[in-house]
Amino acid sequence: MRPTPHSVLVVDDHPIVRQGVHRLIAGEARFTVCGEAASWGEAIEATAAQLPDAVILDISLGKRIGLDLIRELLALCPRLRVLVLSMHDEVIYAERSLRAGAHGYVMKSDATHKVLTALDHILAGGIFLAPRVSGALSPQTTPASTSQFALQSLSSLTNRELEVLSLIGKGLSSETIATTLNLSIKTVETHRGNIRTKFRLESGERLLEIAIRYTHNRETV
Repeated sequence: MRPTPHSVLVVDDHPIVRQGVHRLIAGEARFTVCGEAASWGEAIEATAAQLPDAVILDISLGKRIGLDLIRELLALCPRLRVLVLSMHDEVIYAERSLRAGAHGYVMKSDATHKVLTALDHILAGGIFLAPRVSGALSPQTTPASTSQFALQSLSSLTNRELEVLSLIGKGLSSETIATTLNLSIKTVETHRGNIRTKFRLESGERLLEIAIRYTHNRETV
């Protein structure tokens, strides 16, 4: 008798990405796609309704970085295995994702040849990370695409400060960021000040430059 396939929920706010991942998984007899979600709310509803074995999750949903969503999904379904599929650099987000409860991290640029392997690995109880991440997370290793200073500065930011930095890089004002994150403008300004301090930036213009480079996955200096 053929074993029951593992059910997988696909969460991404880009339809083309969802469809691509869906087709990739649906072509394997050991997996079945039990649903798709395009937003934070849809992901929670689908997880509660389907109780999947695994979820493939893009932590960038709309204007938010969903590290806290990982925790919410695991609270709904403790046995859930979470594979993060993201455009964000592994060096910065893989460790944070694991701390939030994820079991694997794959870059979208590597998705075609790594997603199935990663799913098999995490569903077997393991943790999946690209080889370069283990080295990059080591204090002795500096990624070729990121200066040591920038990596240390990004690592020093809280998850909320990273979220604010990402929104600044998308051109949002403090007022819009406050509305998006349900924060007061004063709190957003505090986060902006903390980011400038940690990056040793003298001006708001320099902060915007760093934020844009970070948001568009360019080298920060």
